[in-house]
Formats: sequence, structure tokens, C-alpha cells
Amino acid sequence: MSILKTKKSFRKEFKRQLKLAIIAAIGFTIAYAWKETTLKIMENIASSIGNSAGLGHSPLFMPLLTTILGVSTIYLLSKIFKD
Repeated sequence: MSILKTKKSFRKEFKRQLKLAIIAAIGFTIAYAWKETTLKIMENIASSIGNSAGLGHSPLFMPLLTTILGVSTIYLLSKIFKD
């Protein structure tokens, strides 16, 4: 009886993990499709903020701004969609 229960729970967990892997793969594909557009938008934002702040075209400014905006978005979404 214990083997059947373990087998059912394994199948259930396997299906759950497979679904998660497929969703993640689709998400990465969508992100890759939007990569160029996102980079161009971030370059425009970084150059406008950088020029007004006197940073010019610092090579660290755009990745830093992108990271800050991304982490902030993830944080806000985790608060909104909290279980």
C-alpha cells in the first residue's frame, strides 16, 4: 500500500514540476523575444536620467537602473500576489 501511495505522489509531483519547467521555458522565450525592445527602452531611460544627473554614458548606469527597476517590480508583484 505504501508503494502505491509513493508512486501516486511521485507522479503528481513530477507533473507539477514538468508544468513548472514548461512555463519557465515559455517565459524565457517571451523574455528573449522582448530583449531588444527592452534594451532600447532602458537605454533611452538611462540616457535621459544619466544626462540630467550628469552621469553621461556611464557603462554601469544602464545595468544598474535595469536591476533596480527589475527588483522593484518583482518585489511589488510578490506583495500584490502574496498567498
